[in-house]
Order: sequence, then C-alpha cells, then structure tokens
Amino acid sequence: MADDYPTEQDYLQELPIVLSASRLAQPISETPNAMTVISRDMIKASGFRNIADLFKLVPGMYVGYSDGHTPVVSYHGATDAFARRMQVLVDGRTIYLPLFGQVDWAELPLDIGDIERIEVIRGPSAASHGSNSVQGVISIYTRQASGVPKTQLSINRGDAAISDNSIRWGSVGENWDYRVTLASRADNGFDTLNDTSNTQLFNTRINYRPTSSDSLDFQLGYSNTWRANGLLDMTPHNQMNTTAQAKDIIKPSRDQKVNSEFQQLTWLHTIHKNNDIQFSYYHIGRNMKDDRYSRSCADCNFPLNLASPGSYLIADDAVIHRHELELQHTLNTSATNRVVWGIGMRSDSVDAPNTFLNPITWKEYRMFAHDEWRATPASLLNIGAMAEKNALGQARVSPRIAYSHHLSPLHTLRAGISVAYRNPEMIEESGNRRFLLNKVGATQYTFNDILAAGGLSPERTISREVGYFWQLDKAGSSLDIRAYHDQITDIIWIDPAASATSVVTPSSFMSDFNAFYSGLEGALNYKLGVRSNLTINYAHQVAGASPSRVASNATVNAALIAYAQNYSQTVPLNSASLLFSHEFSDGMQFGAGFYHQDPVKVLDVASAQPLMRRLDLRVAKRFGASRNKARSAEPGSGEIALVIQNALSDHYTDYKQEIVGKRRAYLTATLEF
Repeated sequence: MADDYPTEQDYLQELPIVLSASRLAQPISETPNAMTVISRDMIKASGFRNIADLFKLVPGMYVGYSDGHTPVVSYHGATDAFARRMQVLVDGRTIYLPLFGQVDWAELPLDIGDIERIEVIRGPSAASHGSNSVQGVISIYTRQASGVPKTQLSINRGDAAISDNSIRWGSVGENWDYRVTLASRADNGFDTLNDTSNTQLFNTRINYRPTSSDSLDFQLGYSNTWRANGLLDMTPHNQMNTTAQAKDIIKPSRDQKVNSEFQQLTWLHTIHKNNDIQFSYYHIGRNMKDDRYSRSCADCNFPLNLASPGSYLIADDAVIHRHELELQHTLNTSATNRVVWGIGMRSDSVDAPNTFLNPITWKEYRMFAHDEWRATPASLLNIGAMAEKNALGQARVSPRIAYSHHLSPLHTLRAGISVAYRNPEMIEESGNRRFLLNKVGATQYTFNDILAAGGLSPERTISREVGYFWQLDKAGSSLDIRAYHDQITDIIWIDPAASATSVVTPSSFMSDFNAFYSGLEGALNYKLGVRSNLTINYAHQVAGASPSRVASNATVNAALIAYAQNYSQTVPLNSASLLFSHEFSDGMQFGAGFYHQDPVKVLDVASAQPLMRRLDLRVAKRFGASRNKARSAEPGSGEIALVIQNALSDHYTDYKQEIVGKRRAYLTATLEF
C-alpha cells in the first residue's frame, strides 16, 4: 500500500541538526561526512575546564600537552606540535594562526561556559571550509545573546593552583538581546616544567533585529595571557652534545605575554522562508611579546664558545592580524533540492622581525557551492566544491560527493569521496628565524634555526569513506560506524639547510612524504532514560608513509627513510572514550569519563608516549530552584561540583617524557541570580 511507503518526515526524527558539514542545516544521519556533536550537557558531565580536553570525546582525535599551556589537538594522531591539517572555527571565524598554522587554545577569548555545542567533521571538508580542512573541521558555537538572561557567577579552585573565575550576565528584549562574560583561568601547569599561566578574558554578543526579516549579530572579545616559558635549570649542560646545548641557549626561564582580540559582525536577511542571504566580517588580532636574554654558553664546544659566551637579546615578538569577508546565499530551488553558495576573501598579515625578513601579508580568495538533492524519500545526494586561490598564486578546486541511502527510517548507509588541499604556512614558505650572537673577527655568528627555501606546493588529500548510521530510538540514541582511507601526497616536512654563520643547522621545508591513514571508527550515543546518557567512542587506525623524493645528500635521505619508518607510530592503534552521566531526583549529578590511548610517537619528540588510561569523576549537587530542571532558569539556583581527574593513578606520561600528568581535584561553585 502507498500509505506504508516511508515519507521524508519518517527519516527526520529526533536527531541532532548540524550546520557545519555542508553549510546547510541537516540531521546528523544525512551529512556528507561522519560527525560528532559535543553538547553542553556533555561538556558539563566531563568536568573539563580546558576547551582542548573536550576533543577526547571525539573518536580518532588526539589530545596532548606540549606543556601546561600548549595543548596539541589533531585528528589521526600527531606528527608534531602543530595541527596544520585541521580547520578550527568559533562562530564561523577561523582561529588557527597564519604564522605556524596552529591554534593557541590557551589564549582564546572564550570561556568554556559560553560554548553551546561543538560540531566535529571527521574527515576532509575542504569543499565547505577550504584549506586546512584536509583531516577534519572543529566548529565551536557559542551561546546566543538570548541564552543568558540572568547573572551567573562561578568560582573554581583546586590542585596545581587551579584558579578559575567567571561571571556572565545578559538581557532579552523585544528587538535586541545581549550577553557579557568576564573570566579568568590560571594554574601552575605540570610539576616538571616552567609553565605557569594566567589568562583574563572578556567577550560579548549582541543581537539586534531591526525588522522581521533582518538580524544583526555583533561579537567582540579580548584576552590577556601571561605564561612562564623556558628551562628552569640554568646550570651548564657539560654532559650534553653540542646540538642540544645550541638549542638550550635560547630557552632561558622567562615570561611570555600575549594579547588576543576579535570583532565579528554577521547580517542575516531572510528573503522568504527558504531563501536567505548572510554577510559576515570578522577581524582577529594577536600580539605576542617574548623578549629574553640567551643563556651563557661559554662551556660549549666551538663555535658556540666563541659565538655565545655572554647573554644576547632573543626576541620572538609577533603581531598578527586577520580580516575576512564572506557572502553566503542559501535557497530551496525545489521541494527536493537545496543549494548554498558563496564567495569569500581573507587577508593575513604578520610582523615578526626575528622570524621573517619583512612583514608579510597574504590574501586568499574562494568560491564555494553545495547542492543537496533528495532523489527519493530514501535517497540523498550531496555534491559540493570549493575553488581557492592562495597567496602564492596557486589555484585549486576541492570537490566532494556523498550519497546517503535510508534502508529504513532508522538505518542509513553513506558513501563519499573528496579531495582537499593544505596550503603552505607562512613559516614553511618564507620563514627565516634568526638571532644575532657574537661577532668573531669579521664573522657575525647567528642562531638561525629556520631558513625556508620557498617554492612549496599544497599538500593534496583524497579521502574515501563508507558509513552506517542506526537511530536506535526516537529519543535520539544512535550508533555511527565509519570506515575510511585517506591518501596524502607531498607532505611538507623539515629538511636541513646550509648557513655558514649559524651555530645550529637551520631547517627548511620540502615536500618529503606520501602517507596514508586507514581506520574504523564507532560512536554510540545512548539515552538510558530521561536522566542518564552514555557516550562510547572507539577508533582503530593505522598509518604509513614513504619518501616522495630521493635526497642528494645521503644523511638527509637516511633521515627521510627513518621518519617514514616511524610514521606508523604517529597514530595510536586503538583509542577509546566513555562518558556516562546521571541526574538523581534530589539534585545530585554524577559523571564519569574514561579515556584510553595506545602508545603513540610524535616525530618531533625523542621518546614515545606510552599507553594512557585515565578516569575522571564528577559529582555535583544542585540547590535552590535549580533542583528542579523545569525551574532551572529561575533565580536563586546554584551548584557545587567536585571533579577528580586521573582518579585511578598518580601519574601518566603525556606527549613527551617530561610531561607527567598527576591526579588533580578541583571544586567549582556556581550561583545564578
């Protein structure tokens, strides 16, 4: 009978609606890529105070710490401290830094309490988000201006001198809403390192609706970060080799100061229900001051004992600005077809006198389009592409095609293929990082550790994936399984360069490797009734690489072969996470997170990171009006929460041997009025 044939609405039940996969609002069962959604409830249950830690809840995601204020977040393991192949957005603005291509998570003018949800695209998405999206995309969405209609005060104290404070307030009006956040976060980092940090931040969001068809959203924020850096041990390193001594002379104990800011304006004009235009502009700025004097190296071997017997000014200062404009048009062309298209332009400028010979400005241009066609109620085709011209004048097109087929209203198969590119970063193309040392006779010695040759081409990724999505119940429980195979060609890596006056061998960059990543991922989100939730993630992944060229220098060629042989160790064979939360009827809450990661070796670290297992616990008590969920928005509510991280062990090794994560506990008190 015709009435027994499922309709489109049968396939659109209580599942998360995501925005970032194709730039169209879609249920998570119909996106062109596998996705993970981290909700506010999950953020709360995890007990995490650092934004970077939240990505432990994503299958296949690596999270480590180079020091207490430098998280390393990447997908498919990690090759070094910079995750250059993953795009990161906050409310649509990119936050990776153009100098090295990394994200400085510790300095963001964003408090974890302001996050509404996080969408993570697991796999290349350059068709929607352009360069740097070759392994995945993280999209952080903050709470709307109308989401904080009262005042909320939170204080957090705990081990390692943890001291976090925040206050946020807002107002809801007929035509405009606003929210404001003031916050600070501080701790002493790891016991074994000089990595104390302190950040103060401010951000606000204002929404104005002049007409029923127009909405203006304005955001701005500022953060001021102080953090300790360098080596505490100032004694001569007589037992170390010359190379190690050379690297140590620019790492004295010192303070680093960073100011970050952003301004963002978004105008949304609704032409009619299924047709709207969005125009956005944002600016981000970053000013880092890192001035210190080098260590004395009089005990070093030649030429260091001549070139650096005293102390010399080392200045790693950098001023960064990014401006971006984008126009996006979304419309329904028919009852079964939707289209989004747009154009954009970005300008990045960096002034870092000791890293580049001159200030650098790069401009990039792009055009994108995505079409979603529902051929039948059970069949959905997603086709999209991004055309980009980078600052080096290189033009590339990143296409993607994905097909989803609903076997039934609860069971969906997905298959997709895409191509993505990663443009060279500024440091890789134009870096010349140098510091003046002593002048011996007519020779001016330098510490020149980066000397880029330039002339690089983008890395290229081709990705294939198949997936199965099972909606377990109408409450939104689901199982998502994904198998993938990604091939990356012309991976940019470090190569030695020649300098007659440098006391260290400079590093240049060349396209050195071809690599592959293959794996199987599973994500179970299960609602154990109204008050309980269980999330289980698992990833099994393998990687491998081979040199893409034969170096003329035998030593360099041997190093390339060694790196390629170690490449398989840059991903953990197995990794998993489990997050359970339950809310009792008397206002008590319980959360438990378990995290497992097989050994992994980052290529720029000498020792491998061993097996890591960690259990985090959170117990909270709500009081006042907040004991009743239905009345949680009323004044007079609050919460006391105790979090214990690494509850079953006193330590574990993270990222490198010097990083020892110990058991930590902290107490958070929150009051709403």
